[in-house]
Amino acid sequence: MIRIIHDYESLPCPTTFLTAAAKSVYRREGVSAAQSAVIILCSDYFIRKLNRRYRKIDKATDVLSFHIGDGDLLGEVYISLQRAKVQARRYGVSYEDELKRLLVHGLLHLVGYDHIKSADRTVMEAREEEYSRNSYRGATVGVQKQQQRPAKRCR
Repeated sequence: MIRIIHDYESLPCPTTFLTAAAKSVYRREGVSAAQSAVIILCSDYFIRKLNRRYRKIDKATDVLSFHIGDGDLLGEVYISLQRAKVQARRYGVSYEDELKRLLVHGLLHLVGYDHIKSADRTVMEAREEEYSRNSYRGATVGVQKQQQRPAKRCR
């Protein structure tokens, strides 16, 4: 089950689009539909606080994943809507497509992918590219790589 929490109302929450993308990741990665993932769409301010607390990095980031793996809860993915908007402009993609890329990235972390080592990064980026070539609305999505790399519910 995918639960999306929209915690930054200044920017839109394309819930149907993100839910379809998350379900695709679940299906293709062999994750049981019984396992929950919570997707929190938040502000730069909120994600910066999390980044400072858990990674000791005092700056906003685009996406953070927390694997919980406790019973039916796979984990949580936090996405900064402000970072997504800025990055979408920077990379010449739509806001929705950038959100999808960040969601896929976060979910791949929850199912065990990582990018700390160069070889792992190559594998994870290849998997992200596979998802970027697929559409959840019928059109191909072309996503460029980055240079470096709680709440009101929306349904």
